[in-house]
Amino acid sequence: MIRSSRIHTLSALAVLVMLPLAAHAAQGTAKSSSTPAPKAAVATTATATATHHHPARLASKTKRAPATDINSASKEDLMKLPGITDELAQKIIDGRPYKTKAQLSKKNVLTKAEYGKVRSHVIAKQEAKPEAKSMESTPETKTPDSK
Repeated sequence: MIRSSRIHTLSALAVLVMLPLAAHAAQGTAKSSSTPAPKAAVATTATATATHHHPARLASKTKRAPATDINSASKEDLMKLPGITDELAQKIIDGRPYKTKAQLSKKNVLTKAEYGKVRSHVIAKQEAKPEAKSMESTPETKTPDSK
């Protein structure tokens, strides 16, 4: 109960502080609207506002390259990853298969620093076992002899 009254008091105080600022801003725009601004100034202001984006918004709009599967990628594809040399690519291929991408570091294929550079660029897909699929797709039928 005490908290809610404090919140109400702070909210009211914030409104009282904002009202004069909003009134002053409204008067400033009314004065500036009476004198028309040059069209070039309006265009540059609109362009500047349109091109300025927050970095987080830019990051969400940029397209990332698809992750490289460490279990099936060729040596050339692995060498395109940051910090991966010819020797490291060969070590990754020799250590296959990987259950998770973290096994690159756990199996001492890559150092922690090297793994830190590539972990956001790789995945470790698992191949589906053909036996598991065939068992799931065939329905179990009971014969009269089996109980």
